[in-house]
Amino acid sequence: MPWTALWPLTFSGQGDYFTSPPVWDGRASGALGSEPRFGARSVAVPQHIADQRCGALQAMFGDDFFDRIHVEPRVLNLGNVSSVQQRAVHVWNSYRARALTLTDAALVAGEGIVLTAPGATPLPFAPLSERTWQIAVGTDGPPVIAATLSFQFAGFGAIPIVITGQRIVAWAFAPDWSRGVLERLAWKTDILTSPTHIEQRRGLRSTPRSSFEATMIVDGRERVLLDLAVFGWGGRTWALPIWPDVQWLANEHALGVRVIACDPAHRDFRVGGLVQLRGKTAFEVEVAEVEDIGAASITLRHPTTRAWPGGTRLYPVRTARLAEPPKVTRLSDQAASVSARFDIVESCDWPTVADAPMYRGHPVLAKRPDETEALSSGWQRALLTLDNEFGRPFVMDPADWAAVSQAHHWRMHGRAERATVRSWLYTLRGRQRAVWRPTHADDLVLVANLAGTATALDVANVGLARFAGLRPGRRDLRIELRDGQAFHRRITAAVALDDKIERLTIDAALGVDVRPQAVQRISFLVLSRGDSDEAEIEHHTDSDGAADASLVLRAVRDPDSDDSGPAPA
Repeated sequence: MPWTALWPLTFSGQGDYFTSPPVWDGRASGALGSEPRFGARSVAVPQHIADQRCGALQAMFGDDFFDRIHVEPRVLNLGNVSSVQQRAVHVWNSYRARALTLTDAALVAGEGIVLTAPGATPLPFAPLSERTWQIAVGTDGPPVIAATLSFQFAGFGAIPIVITGQRIVAWAFAPDWSRGVLERLAWKTDILTSPTHIEQRRGLRSTPRSSFEATMIVDGRERVLLDLAVFGWGGRTWALPIWPDVQWLANEHALGVRVIACDPAHRDFRVGGLVQLRGKTAFEVEVAEVEDIGAASITLRHPTTRAWPGGTRLYPVRTARLAEPPKVTRLSDQAASVSARFDIVESCDWPTVADAPMYRGHPVLAKRPDETEALSSGWQRALLTLDNEFGRPFVMDPADWAAVSQAHHWRMHGRAERATVRSWLYTLRGRQRAVWRPTHADDLVLVANLAGTATALDVANVGLARFAGLRPGRRDLRIELRDGQAFHRRITAAVALDDKIERLTIDAALGVDVRPQAVQRISFLVLSRGDSDEAEIEHHTDSDGAADASLVLRAVRDPDSDDSGPAPA
């Protein structure tokens, strides 16, 4: 069927557009030629142009926006409320030709919430008019905020606004640095071990549980403030300042500023987190939310509520709960010593090590441990014993291998070193992940020159070929030169030439000629994991000073890049 046969179905009325209009031949129009030069004019409109037809209003996107009541926002999530927060609620009558009347604005479960209205009800709304309500939420009230603000217009159903949040209390008491601050990180690892010491490790926490323990000396009004705060609100969530990351503001900051000049590098500031500003006493404190972090400043989500002079303490903040009731020692009728331990109730993320040397798929813990204290080491074997309590016990070593354990101690100075050690702890993730640990001892001594293309080196005979047998933990080497170069190689063969010399074959040449005098140290490399899921950092001062951390590393038989199967993640 030709499309012209559908013409009556697709069009209706006079089809004047079916034929094209005539081409103008240059003659004057009759309508224009008959028009008077001045005065009133009357123009006759042809009937087919003035044809009026019936129709309906076509719905468009404007109907989705106009002719209704808009309330913004509908959900007000305040997050952690640690100081007075101001929010605005906008109500707009978008009807284009209809006036409305607000009969009621009711606040339910609004303890501690102050509502400021633009007028008393009944409140008229002209077409396309908007009014604003101000909501102020303070720290006094129930710990959990679950309020509802309902707007009731005549002839309409109630329009609710849900207000949620959690009131937290700022812990404004400074620690006694003569006793330091103890930080604990606790991961959780599930380990399945075979009789041959092959392990399957599974981390059960994406981030560690974190806690801080410190002692505060309080006197005068601060002693009473601490007593009443713990007595009344001890079960609530606290805005805990991260004491080691404290810094002092160099400049004065006026009332209502949002940008705080500071040094956020290697400190626990984060976007969406909290910060605490503290003056000389615990009564001068403010907690604010971080919107952005710059190289030399942080930007707050809301302006400060007071002016802060130079010398004000600035802390990053984590939300925490008291792990147990604080222990109080009365020093006098005006002073007391308070020991408290806080458990962080939010996820504590930190980046893992990114710039460590890699060897066979695992990072190398190249930095030497602090040896001002004795470092313990030992061996662990998975021995199977059968004893019927009559004859001699039968003992078998199915793995024929010993897991070497060794303590590693860090002495940190400054924020950069603390950040690096923390990254190593997050890389290990307790007992889950493995790293290469050099023994950092003079295990082997080079006795002959080593050419850059050679793969055989002669060392002093220590019984490596006889006892170690190229087992994991004694088959990998770290060769350190006095010029700072370090090489990691695997021993593929070992033979004793005589009582004084052993010849080792390594998997690749060093690429440089090495004389015995140029060698700083040759140590065994041991693939190891943490022996515990818990780690402690003892902060002796703030992050610009000294801190200590220790852990025990235990050897594992994980497959590496040259063995069958990938290394565990």
